[in-house]
Amino acid sequence: MKREGSIAAAILTVAVTVSCSPGGLVARLTGADEAARGPSLLPSGRDYYPALAKETGLTGRVGVEYSVDGRGYAQNIVILESGGLVLDDAARKVFSDGRFLIPPDWSATGGPEKRFRYGVIFQLRGRADVARFEDHRLSVVIPGSGK
Repeated sequence: MKREGSIAAAILTVAVTVSCSPGGLVARLTGADEAARGPSLLPSGRDYYPALAKETGLTGRVGVEYSVDGRGYAQNIVILESGGLVLDDAARKVFSDGRFLIPPDWSATGGPEKRFRYGVIFQLRGRADVARFEDHRLSVVIPGSGK
């Protein structure tokens, strides 16, 4: 038992940066305090940056709220902070397709009943940086290259 606890603590305190390119999901977990804010979205190699947004040079951010079921999938996804219809739809797709890293006892400890906030940042290369969320919530950066 003691060994399992120390392994979990080690996992929570390790800083991780994962990226997939080109145009794939970038996930950032930056420390133990991040884990308290909710499960981490696992990286994906898919390009979620909307073609229309790339073509028009659209960048922005979307704030979402969701729960995570016992298998690690997002449920009841709600847009809290809109980035406009195009980006909102893409953010919703990131979460409906994505999978979260959850502990083995997630269902037993009531994890699926909890609600979490996450940010989705759509950032085109060569454009001004999109502002991060003031509350420092976990966020994913969806990179893209526009015309």
